[in-house]
Amino acid sequence: MKIYSFIDEFSSLSPCILTLGVFDGVHMGHQKIIKNLIFRAEKKYCPVLLTFYPHPKEILNPSKKFFYLNTLTERIYKLKKIGVKHLIIHPFTINFSKLSTKNFFKKILHSKFRIKKIITGYDSHIGKNRDGSYEELRKLSNIYGFQLGKVEPYKFNKKIISSTDIRESLLLGNIQWANKALGYSYTLSGNVIKGKGIGSTIDFPTANLQVNSKKLIPKNGVYAVKINYLDNIYQGMLNIGVNPTINRKNQKINIEVHIFDFFENIYGKKIDILIIHMIREEKKFNTLKELKEHLRKDEINIKKFFSCEKEN
Repeated sequence: MKIYSFIDEFSSLSPCILTLGVFDGVHMGHQKIIKNLIFRAEKKYCPVLLTFYPHPKEILNPSKKFFYLNTLTERIYKLKKIGVKHLIIHPFTINFSKLSTKNFFKKILHSKFRIKKIITGYDSHIGKNRDGSYEELRKLSNIYGFQLGKVEPYKFNKKIISSTDIRESLLLGNIQWANKALGYSYTLSGNVIKGKGIGSTIDFPTANLQVNSKKLIPKNGVYAVKINYLDNIYQGMLNIGVNPTINRKNQKINIEVHIFDFFENIYGKKIDILIIHMIREEKKFNTLKELKEHLRKDEINIKKFFSCEKEN
């Protein structure tokens, strides 16, 4: 896959087929659009995916902190895995956001690309104030002589999948629906950092994870997870929360995972935590002994969950 940091960096001798959007999450709906792009390209056209970073919501509403389903590195990896050949990651700025749909096509898309086809999602809107609806694009296709293809929405349990709904599901702890909508297990990645070491004193040593500050963190609670370390997969239990039993005044979210049957020192090492299922919400216990007893129950429940999953 070839990656371009600006639209101006891209050039092609062949006519292009293009799709564009943010694609945060690269969920099943996004994948449907991208696979359609690749299929329709055949051998006649150069398939191009134009995406933007930062997310428009982060730029247009800076007072409200925006959290991503994928870091940019994760998004690039997933797009490559699907089969994208040419990826343009164009900076989204205030000035860029002021381009009308007509000017965006006239000054950028029409002048920079030899576009023969554009593939859009069912609800795609581009240009200033998202004024470029499908009908507007259809009018422009007649002016500039390109074909326009619309991909119908991807539904799961009769519900149209969107990045917004996936975010909401993760914040509610509805991991299994979010994973189905994504088409993969929602993942937290980062380096292992030193914690306070309290887990080791109650026989539940944990690896504390430092994740990208812009990554969306699911609801506080205990989760059944799989851990990828050096391409080896382990099972474990993840706690997301403020550790109310130990740090009663703490408001900082900690991400710590206890890896079953694992005894290596991995401080400073990168791990990926694949979140599979929420076991319970975070709870404050009166004593460390009570916390330890409940963690043992959590471990048993998680191992039972994975055992049933394996049988199914």
